[in-house]
Amino acid sequence: MDVNTKFSYTKIIVLFGWLVLFCQCQFHNDKNKEKWFPEYDFNIKDFQNPDQSYGPMARWWWPGNNVDKNELKREISLFADHGFAGLEIQPFNINLHAGSEEERAKILSWDTPDYYNNVASVLEEAKKRGLFIDMNNGSGWPVGGPFIKVEDGIKTLDYQDKDIIGGRDISVEIPKVSNSSNVPSSLVAVVAAKVNSKIEGLDRRTTALDPESIVVLTDQVKNDSIQWAVPEGEWKLVAYWSKPQSEKGSMVAGPEQGPVTDHFNAAKVEESYNYLFGDRTGLQNYYGNPLRAVFNDSYEFAVERFFTPEFINYFKDRRGYDITPWFAVNMVKKYNYVEYKNPHKAPSFYFDSEDWRLRYDYDLTISELFGKNFINTSSQWLEKRGMLHRNQVYGLRMDMIANAGFASIPETESMLGVDANLKIMGSGAHLYNRPVLSAESVVFAKRGYMTTPQKIKIAVDKLFAAGVNQIIYHGIPYKLVSENTTEQGWYPFYMGKNVAFSSHLGEGTQFWENQKQVNQYITRTQYALRSGKPHADVLIYYPFNTVEGMPENPEEVMAFGYLPDVEPALTDKEAYKTEKQEWAQKIYPVINQLEANGITWEWINDESIQNADIENGRKINIRGNYYQALMLVGIDVIQLNTAKQIKKLTEDGMNFAIVGEKPTKQPSYLNWEENDKATFHFIDLACKEPNSMQFKYGENIDQWIRGLHKDISFNSKYDSIRQVQREMSDGSRIQFIWNMSDQWKTISLSLNDKYKKAFWLNADSGTAGSVGNFNRITYELPPYGTVLLYASTHEAKIEGGFSVPFDKKSVDEIVNISDWNLKVDSLEIENTSLFDWKNHEQLKFVSKEGVYSAKFTVDNIGKDHNYVLDLGKVYYTAKLEINGQYVGDRVYSPFVFNISDYIKDGENSIIIHVKPGALNGMIGEAEKGNPRYNKFKDRADDVMSAGLLGPIVVCQE
Repeated sequence: MDVNTKFSYTKIIVLFGWLVLFCQCQFHNDKNKEKWFPEYDFNIKDFQNPDQSYGPMARWWWPGNNVDKNELKREISLFADHGFAGLEIQPFNINLHAGSEEERAKILSWDTPDYYNNVASVLEEAKKRGLFIDMNNGSGWPVGGPFIKVEDGIKTLDYQDKDIIGGRDISVEIPKVSNSSNVPSSLVAVVAAKVNSKIEGLDRRTTALDPESIVVLTDQVKNDSIQWAVPEGEWKLVAYWSKPQSEKGSMVAGPEQGPVTDHFNAAKVEESYNYLFGDRTGLQNYYGNPLRAVFNDSYEFAVERFFTPEFINYFKDRRGYDITPWFAVNMVKKYNYVEYKNPHKAPSFYFDSEDWRLRYDYDLTISELFGKNFINTSSQWLEKRGMLHRNQVYGLRMDMIANAGFASIPETESMLGVDANLKIMGSGAHLYNRPVLSAESVVFAKRGYMTTPQKIKIAVDKLFAAGVNQIIYHGIPYKLVSENTTEQGWYPFYMGKNVAFSSHLGEGTQFWENQKQVNQYITRTQYALRSGKPHADVLIYYPFNTVEGMPENPEEVMAFGYLPDVEPALTDKEAYKTEKQEWAQKIYPVINQLEANGITWEWINDESIQNADIENGRKINIRGNYYQALMLVGIDVIQLNTAKQIKKLTEDGMNFAIVGEKPTKQPSYLNWEENDKATFHFIDLACKEPNSMQFKYGENIDQWIRGLHKDISFNSKYDSIRQVQREMSDGSRIQFIWNMSDQWKTISLSLNDKYKKAFWLNADSGTAGSVGNFNRITYELPPYGTVLLYASTHEAKIEGGFSVPFDKKSVDEIVNISDWNLKVDSLEIENTSLFDWKNHEQLKFVSKEGVYSAKFTVDNIGKDHNYVLDLGKVYYTAKLEINGQYVGDRVYSPFVFNISDYIKDGENSIIIHVKPGALNGMIGEAEKGNPRYNKFKDRADDVMSAGLLGPIVVCQE
């Protein structure tokens, strides 16, 4: 294995020995847990109209503190009336144009008494309207601001080196690092090593050192100088310093940005919370009601190399050796910069091909300290006061699955792009018993103003299938319309084609009138997906400590927010890291075989494997959660203690499978040769147990899958179906099933005879219907459609009918309506076939509603038949009238209407109102020279599909 490949394994990270820490992270207030995470079994009677608290949330963007109390209260009522459960207040300074000095001062008056008065007025109104409120941890992110002293900000380990020619006694000043702050750097260590000129092929920025020559000289430093009898040869004298990183928070709505809080110092973390949410704010009267949680966004730091004074001693205790002599290989410029800030730099120094292990151990230690000092400290501070800690536990190199367990509410986000990434936080929530998994939802880079109800539906279903049960829309801005905004109003995350983030919701947007309908679907689904406990069949070992760089699964839809043939393509996708691209080629075929066969799966980390045991007939028990099997797929490295535990678990009867070769290494530097051999030995023994299997890459594993127990089985393989399951205390099951294709799909399932009753649940209408024969129940899923299956172990009854899309296989098409009149504003087109507006010169830059009208004839209408109108493809919402009567609205697939009560024998008239998206019209305004739309210039080729495409058919059932 070459140097670069081994260096890549520094991104593999796992934790062991954290059981005590996780025990500390249990909720300190049982009443708080009962209030926000009630344990309940699904009740079919509550499905149609669940409590509003199960609804979606939204980030509520404030233009700093430039807000008005009356407007805030009005907007709170607006959110309540549209089916929101709560809001997250996020005040920041971004994309704002102050018209006067007074307005500028108002924007930048976050963290003033006036700001907290505004927050209090929101909290009072929210309490009246039954909404809960979360607050961002300060303004912008990461948490920090002018209230943080430079010495209390985040630290970095930096170095400076000096070339020394040996064979003589020297007395030299130790090299110092640059430091732009007024806080002195603190010397950590001085280490020397001989330059190894025999190593070739390294990056020109990397110096090879002889590991056998390392000398720690820290004790010989006096008055910033060192005296040393230097042996023969060419040497590097390296001084390591701890200093303030001087990273400042982003978008803070204050006169100054201020340092980022030291996330590795628990005392300073507590001081930040005391300042931002303590008595001085007046918010203590609202703790827990309605102030539910404080939110920390993903950890997008710009730090050279994380460091904290306790690091060296903590490292010795946890890793078993002193890291000081080996600091050199951990010196990589921008190593702890978030990915998009260009951290890809060569190491400054190189010892040998095992350097990756030293970086691994460093990262592992940072991960543990971050979980202990920031995430756990945050959760404890808040939970003791009746609130929760909501947290996106990714962004820096860490065991994301384990650290998710420290958060009261772990959170993922649509911006992670691919299903494999979304599963990381979902797996952490399940493994560490976090009842709610939230998601920053419907947000994608370079997709600004491309959000439609259909796209919201696909995005949230993608999240639901990954285990999410709390949707939090990326945002609704405070209403602010000026000559510097579009007519829709201020939108903080659109600054032009290359800085254009979705989603933008709110009353100024094209589809706000449809928002309540979408929210009702989400509310019903979330009620179902918070009932009981998560259920997963198979655990797959996750070998990385970052989310960046995972390519999409070839079978998934809308990766990175792109819908093919509907909107402009993504022209510059992320350049994937080779390691993840290669691993994806190994892991995705396995995942797709599991999914197609109806097997639910989740990721697992080392710490969880090490805390597993076997119970109840070979079931894997991890913190009271039960799984059927463990898989290792395409990995070469695994922790020694994990390998040892896998051997024990297989001896106890665990169902174990390896795809590819057996791991041959463990990642830690200590005694690595001996421990590598032991790791392979333990895995090799585990593979020889009777319940273990090893498969080649690409080999069909269906037979192994058939050996897994399934209470609800797929009767065929379904490549385009994704699902998630919940288990009730009485053994009943909720199964969310999603068709992620744009085609109709029929699914067939068989149910275990332990179930006494089963129902299909339609979250769009809130209706339910009993299923038929348990050995073969079928359902036809529309394009991008979903259904919930409730399989009950006891008798259950329902009232009312079931609203179900028509069965496309059992209908006859009796009329194809192909000749239409179209009116858009003042433009009228007669006797036309259906077409996509983006291809029409007069309509490509139009966002006005289109009114389609036509006539059709139906003869000999039968009373024993239902008549259904299928509109086919619609961009993006449709309102239908038949013979002058309003039939209904559809805002996403399927665009199907039952028209039995509206049609008549003979000639019928039909009118369809179709609403396109807003982007095309905004580009049109820019093309016309409207200065309010300057940011949409040069986007003439980026128009989206619009209008009614059909085919439009009348069907007889």
